[in-house]
Amino acid sequence: MNRLRSLFFTCLGFIFASSLHAEEPRTGLPGGIYDKPFIKEMGKKIAVGGYIDMEFEWAEGKNSTFDQHRFIPFIYSQVSDRVRVSAEIEFEHGGDVPGNGEVKLEYAVMDFKFSEAFNFRGGVILSPLGRFNLLHDSPLNDLTERPIVNTQIMPSTLSESGMGFFGTFYPSEQAVGTYELYLVNGFDEGVITGSGLRIRSGRGSKKQDNNNDKALVGRLGISPRLGLDLGASLHTGKYDATGSNRLSILGLDAKLNRSIVELQGEYAFATANGVSGDQQGAYAQANIHFAQDHFLPGSVFTGVARWDWVDFDNNQTGDSEYGLTTGLNFRPVEDAVFKLDYNWTWKTPLNSTKGDAAGRFFFTISSYF
Repeated sequence: MNRLRSLFFTCLGFIFASSLHAEEPRTGLPGGIYDKPFIKEMGKKIAVGGYIDMEFEWAEGKNSTFDQHRFIPFIYSQVSDRVRVSAEIEFEHGGDVPGNGEVKLEYAVMDFKFSEAFNFRGGVILSPLGRFNLLHDSPLNDLTERPIVNTQIMPSTLSESGMGFFGTFYPSEQAVGTYELYLVNGFDEGVITGSGLRIRSGRGSKKQDNNNDKALVGRLGISPRLGLDLGASLHTGKYDATGSNRLSILGLDAKLNRSIVELQGEYAFATANGVSGDQQGAYAQANIHFAQDHFLPGSVFTGVARWDWVDFDNNQTGDSEYGLTTGLNFRPVEDAVFKLDYNWTWKTPLNSTKGDAAGRFFFTISSYF
């Protein structure tokens, strides 16, 4: 960790100098926490907005249901030229359903700006583990369900208490880069279950670390030209109460936007002491936009296909999950969407060579406000 810290601070001077190259800076990460419609359009020191996500789900062998999945208020304040405060409050499944509903602080941060290339951030941080965790808002995504790798290995939504630095820099006139690097409480012993390593169940406390070792999480993103985005992220830290066992997660992500076609995907690899077997997974998604402005000004249809894969234990037969999702959605405007999609999931138990398939149909409405 000491070597990573030294390398980080050595790079800061280069990053600051590189930021001076851009005459008209591009947004470092479109859709990030400060790239919201209600902030950009209101232009006020204090702004309130958010998004809604409502689903109808039909699953094979189960009752169909409506699910008020998410209602998410955002609060933003420009305290001064250098100080910003932003927060997101999440109401899931109505917020008051026994055993299912949830009300939580998704993130809440205070930022202090030294320059565009160097900013301090502290609070409940939206962890930069993979691109999807930073851009998980329902109106941004063209399918209802999140990729399996981003729920199980890079467990979105991942929020963690911590502090660190972030910024945007410009290696050339066309290129833009972003970085985030934080010390956080990290994961806890819940990552180990009766089924082995299950990272999602070990998301740590925002109040108190279970050991004296702080985890390191960071992401470096590079967009060498408009329409191409590449990223690499790392999360590493001790997860048990004695501080003797380490969990490390590596993520790689890419997105290519070419006119009406978008290609995107992520890969993750995880390893932990104290449990046998590593984990890995990925998703690949293709979006095709058509009939733009045909029905309404600014409207567009999108056809979507996504393949998912997660292997929970590389040393064993089975213990894996695959998925295929196809969908069609309609955006009357960029910030609102009607989604139709169908998902097939094959779950293969440990020591098995065949997975049982399950199908689910979704109709979802989602919009920023």
